[in-house]
Amino acid sequence: MKKLSLAFFFCLISIHLFGQNPLSKIPGNIYIDLGLTNWADDSGLPLESQSRSISISYMYEFTLTSSGQFTFNPGIGYSADNFFFKNGQTIGKSMDETQILDTNSFYDNTKKSKMVANYVEIPLEFRFRTHPGKDAFRLAVGAKFGYMFASHTKVKHETNGDTRISKDKGNFNLNDFRGQFVGRIGYKWINFFCAYGFTETFKENAVVNTNGPVTLDSTPYTIGITFSSF
Repeated sequence: MKKLSLAFFFCLISIHLFGQNPLSKIPGNIYIDLGLTNWADDSGLPLESQSRSISISYMYEFTLTSSGQFTFNPGIGYSADNFFFKNGQTIGKSMDETQILDTNSFYDNTKKSKMVANYVEIPLEFRFRTHPGKDAFRLAVGAKFGYMFASHTKVKHETNGDTRISKDKGNFNLNDFRGQFVGRIGYKWINFFCAYGFTETFKENAVVNTNGPVTLDSTPYTIGITFSSF
């Protein structure tokens, strides 16, 4: 899915650069969000700055005023959050707890370690534009609601001189449902967005280390750029 998302992203950019947009015939718009993501307080499980999110969504436009300046845009989408852990850490599930593990205790050298959470989402946005059409300034506020359907951890490491990748699928006590507030501002087909969760990534007090539950506010937030098929 990641390769498919990136391929679609570059195709969309090429379409806009050459001024030929067959997507304009679709009733509605397709959006690709690329952003850097983190938790509100990751001190218990620190993340690398390269942690990121990518999402693809389709939203249909309902005009709310005769001028066409105010619209309501519901839709459906897919999102993948990639949380890169610092200090060679990863997580594993044991009973009802998610344990923080040190990968360097069983691998010679950890190169990268991350957790990926995949969501199917329903975005809902209210938008204002200076006028209907592509050449308009846009402002949007709304929310999106997601269901986590798959998650896994991945560790790229070196063992006995060979570089290998270890992958572990599981829930890891992630919340099945999530909600985020969303804001956008932009011009034409480029927008900047911010998404802030009103649910946490992990269930309450689920993440532990050798000393017990860790101090962790896993409320996610993402800041990035949106490309659309306007």
